[in-house]
Amino acid sequence: MVARGAALGVAGLVVLLTGPVGIPSAAARPIVGDTSGALVATSTSDTAATTAKAAYARMSRAQRIGQLLMAAVPSTGSSSALRTLLARYHVGNVVLIGQTMAGTSGVAAVVGPVRKVTTEAGVLPYVAVDQEGGYVQHLKGTGFSTIPTALRQGGIAPTTLRDDWTRWARQLKRAAVNVDLATVADVVPASIGTANQPIGRYYREYGHTVSVVAPHVAAVVHGIRAAGIGATVKHFPGLGRATGNTDTTAGVTDPTRVGDPYLAPFQRAVNAGVPMVMVSTAIYPNICPHIIAAFSHFIVTRMLRHDMGFTGLVVTDDLTAVSVRSRTYAYRAVRALTAGVDVLLVADDAAVGPMRSAISARMSTDATFAAVVKNAVMRVLTAKARAGLIP
Repeated sequence: MVARGAALGVAGLVVLLTGPVGIPSAAARPIVGDTSGALVATSTSDTAATTAKAAYARMSRAQRIGQLLMAAVPSTGSSSALRTLLARYHVGNVVLIGQTMAGTSGVAAVVGPVRKVTTEAGVLPYVAVDQEGGYVQHLKGTGFSTIPTALRQGGIAPTTLRDDWTRWARQLKRAAVNVDLATVADVVPASIGTANQPIGRYYREYGHTVSVVAPHVAAVVHGIRAAGIGATVKHFPGLGRATGNTDTTAGVTDPTRVGDPYLAPFQRAVNAGVPMVMVSTAIYPNICPHIIAAFSHFIVTRMLRHDMGFTGLVVTDDLTAVSVRSRTYAYRAVRALTAGVDVLLVADDAAVGPMRSAISARMSTDATFAAVVKNAVMRVLTAKARAGLIP
């Protein structure tokens, strides 16, 4: 998610996967033996594929669709009503929202009951949080370090920052979190600075130039991976020059264009093996006029997957944000999946039921869409199998 993660305590992400998470294309694989993934890979690709197929076969349609949903859970604890909703709709992934001072053990205690009801057919959930640093650090208390803003992190040598993030990500792992919705690859020019509402206002950028941001983004990706959890680069294709905050404003635009130099930090993250990419809900007039990025096949599939060679999971930014509220829940879910997204993140759980129903209904009448859904589910399951989330 964007600035709401700082102002309101909500975080979001959607990731797209064209192959097993953690296996970049040959052109984008700079490190021999690199096995980055949503978590540290615990099985080979062949074994993961077999495990994923077996899990898919034992799931109902509702359970399969649930693997494409990431619902919000308060970081301070879940109600029985919320857990009932998660179970009813077979939600397969959650994101912790809001700040807590409970520390690592307290957060782990919150995750336990939620993980129990979101484990379907032997498949464990992704448990995500937006833990960037500065204003966007949701988990605090005993066991959690105070993480500086990204702008301050940009002044740390990349090799040192990589070690810092390994330490901070290990804290998340001890809290039973397995995905961090970080890191921000958006570049905010110095001439814009804090006037940029989603990023600059909260010092979420690593710097004001590509040359500073790109190596720091790669360092964070490597550091988080070394801790055994997954990193997420966001907000593709960029919000550093956006006119507003998509969480609170409709019609937000950013001037990024195809071949834009400001795309370089995202490419650097892909080359570093980032397992997840979050796609924004802004509009990019110089790429796809009038189409929100998370709903754009050109942005998600052509630019990110084909041109950049990304083979991981694609997660959406919050699909209940103001930027998308003019569209029905059904439109948001179906359009994002058709664009090539794998995981639909929602900060308002009222969207879960309608989205699940819309996906199922469309599958019954559209064989092409049903195949899109199957492919997305298999990508998520294969990624989870590689991460050890299908024991």
